[in-house]
Amino acid sequence: MAADMSLESSTVSTSLDAIRAELARTKLSTSTLNLVVWIDDPARRDWILERAGMLGEKYPSFTLILDHTGVRSGDATVTTAARDAESTLSVRGERVDIDVSGASAETVVGYVAGLCGPGVPTILWWSGMREESRPTFEALLPLADTLLFDSSGGSRDEEAMRKLLAFHAAHPEVELRDMAWMRLRPWRDMIANFFDDPALLGELFSIRRLHIASGSDSEAFYLASWLASRLDWSATGRNAFTDRNGTQVTFSRDRVGDIRRVQSVCLDSDTSWYHGEVTDDPGVVRIWVEGEHAREPRLFPLQAIDNASLLERAVLETGADDLFETALRSAGTLLG
Repeated sequence: MAADMSLESSTVSTSLDAIRAELARTKLSTSTLNLVVWIDDPARRDWILERAGMLGEKYPSFTLILDHTGVRSGDATVTTAARDAESTLSVRGERVDIDVSGASAETVVGYVAGLCGPGVPTILWWSGMREESRPTFEALLPLADTLLFDSSGGSRDEEAMRKLLAFHAAHPEVELRDMAWMRLRPWRDMIANFFDDPALLGELFSIRRLHIASGSDSEAFYLASWLASRLDWSATGRNAFTDRNGTQVTFSRDRVGDIRRVQSVCLDSDTSWYHGEVTDDPGVVRIWVEGEHAREPRLFPLQAIDNASLLERAVLETGADDLFETALRSAGTLLG
């Protein structure tokens, strides 16, 4: 007999006892992780809820939405998958959405400590942008195994990345994931196509200028920092690198196109100009070379990575990401 995969929801008060009582009405549930999501930006609320929901539908997890936007009306919603009548155990996830717009940090911590199951990882997806949310953030940190952040999620400028850098300096022990960094994997793969001819390997070490156009600053800083780590450059100050021979490499950037997206990358060597740019089809990049090593334009597919998949990777990967850590430190130097 196939299980009914529909969802069942009920609205209760925001008291911890009421929420626990509603959860207790369902059959015993098993989860592989706790996903705690903080939202305080009404403009991004639906976007975040949708993606958190996708992850909860795919994995047996407990999702706790802490809604600080003021959109909800002082209540909580408990959502579970409909249970198989012949089974005493659910392997589907559970979800609780709570209006915490007027709650203290202590109350929010009580929700997380009282509702999240023990013995499985707890991921805190912090999408907060308000300074007044900081006390709650600091209070929740000890309860999280991994902090998930998106430094270009709702901001095009440097502000969110500066906050992330300040946090990382103060809490180096926290396992950190930034979705802005994770979005760049297709571009990192694509840049390798510039130099897929073995005869051009020497060009890698004669690059003098790097220019990146992107809709958000975080992607530009991360992509430049990743490239520097591959070419043995050192970030030396605001928008500046030095190569392994001590020669300066100039880094410039423009804020162009859609938020959270890279638009183009240009690398200038002593002899040639290497350019990659998104076409009218956002899933295709055109790359070409001018100068001594000129090449006709070629088209390459840019692997599509949706935000739900990024969230999935961020949640399932474990351990420190050394490449990300290196890029983050370098980005901090570039920011000045």
